[in-house]
Amino acid sequence: MEEHRPPFEGSLVRLRAHEPADFSALNDLINEPEVGAGLGMAMPQPVSAFKAFIEAGAKDPSRATFAIERIEGRVPVGGCSLFQIETSSRSAVLGIWLGKPYWDAGLGTDAVRTLCRFGFDHMNLQRIELTVFDTNARAKRAYEKVGFVVEGTRRRSEFVDGRLVGSDLMALLAEGLTR
Repeated sequence: MEEHRPPFEGSLVRLRAHEPADFSALNDLINEPEVGAGLGMAMPQPVSAFKAFIEAGAKDPSRATFAIERIEGRVPVGGCSLFQIETSSRSAVLGIWLGKPYWDAGLGTDAVRTLCRFGFDHMNLQRIELTVFDTNARAKRAYEKVGFVVEGTRRRSEFVDGRLVGSDLMALLAEGLTR
């Protein structure tokens, strides 16, 4: 029998609304060059820009944005969202990032799984897709563990860290989620 979890809780992380106390700490994490490179961010941003981005997302009906916090210790470690939510096609795009100190601990995989479970079970989505740079093998492995599959490759599609890199379009259908 499948274990029942609250919609915003995984085994390692909880997804929750951003709080004002998060802005500075999360902005410091996202401004780490290796984190920014995975997102295609060209340069660091001030806390005010991070706050404005989060507040704009909270007002956008086609976006569901969350802070990711470790269940143990209730420490904010990153952020994730479903955006470009299309009710007619029951689809969305997934975005996620984790601060570098929290890499390689299963937190990203758990956050992706939790966000997808919420999207499929509570938002009635049928398809969630994302784009991952071909230089980000860590993220691609996490997505594959959750059930995402590569649907296409775009060669030299993004300019990251001073060079052109490719990206993969990956998608997950509701029945493909590994819970």
